[in-house]
Amino acid sequence: MKRTRLITEGAVLLALYAVLLLASLYMPVLGAIVIFALPLPFLIFSIRYQLSSACMLLGAAILVTLIVSSPLSIANTLMFGITGIILGHMYKKKKSVIEILLVGTLVYLVSFVLLYIVSVQFFNIDIVKQMQDMFKQSMEQSEKFMKMAGASVNEGQLAELKKAVNTIGMLLPTVLAMASLFSSWITILIANRVLKRLKYTAVSWPKFRDIQIPKSIVWLYVVIILLASFTKIEAGSYVEMVFLNLSTIFTFLLLFQGFSFLAFFTNAKGYTKVVPILTFVVGLFVPVLFPLMTILGIIDLGFSLRLKIQVK
Repeated sequence: MKRTRLITEGAVLLALYAVLLLASLYMPVLGAIVIFALPLPFLIFSIRYQLSSACMLLGAAILVTLIVSSPLSIANTLMFGITGIILGHMYKKKKSVIEILLVGTLVYLVSFVLLYIVSVQFFNIDIVKQMQDMFKQSMEQSEKFMKMAGASVNEGQLAELKKAVNTIGMLLPTVLAMASLFSSWITILIANRVLKRLKYTAVSWPKFRDIQIPKSIVWLYVVIILLASFTKIEAGSYVEMVFLNLSTIFTFLLLFQGFSFLAFFTNAKGYTKVVPILTFVVGLFVPVLFPLMTILGIIDLGFSLRLKIQVK
């Protein structure tokens, strides 16, 4: 009876995965959302059954992928299948939502790195280089158009733009890390909604205002800044790539901490919740605001600012 139930549920979830896969491939608008739900069938199955059974479901999903799609989609099935199985195991072990988020981010990151390596080595497709070439062509065309129109070209700004384009490739690790975090977050959001519908006890997210990153991030950030200031770094070297990516990631974390503190402060003082949201929106158009929020995040962590604020 139990084996019959396992086979039946496996077949249903396998059919669900096939539908989601086809939707992600052939429905451009909806597919951009559906793609984050692809781990769900494996996640649900791994919660209900043993790891070996979940791996068998993944093997069956690979065969189904060959039937309903092209062999190239096997990479997607492997990535989302493994992600779903691991996340399902984390849910089964009753891990906290932050632990699940971090593990999901790590799994997605490894998958993205492997996909990038395969696309470059075997298919000669380098997305980063294509983006750089596209930006360079756009700048060259804009420069030619301005010269034809008789407008003056600011060489200093043009040089900065070219430098920014070259930086895109060096920031690839950060881009992959942020994309992995975002993918993990969306997948968990969808999974929590589905699990609640299925009467499972889904892990709950902590309130944004209560989230705090480890204090060690501040000191690591300071160390990186000091090393970058007093170390001779060659342009385009791996050392520069390491410093650039670490400082960028730490800056994003401290910026997040700054907005978290702002949400905490507005709640403690009884202000409207719109203040942090409005501050973020304004920051998109006023570049100086984000560095100020980063400094606020450093102060909050470094001096335990929240402990000095009395909550109403």
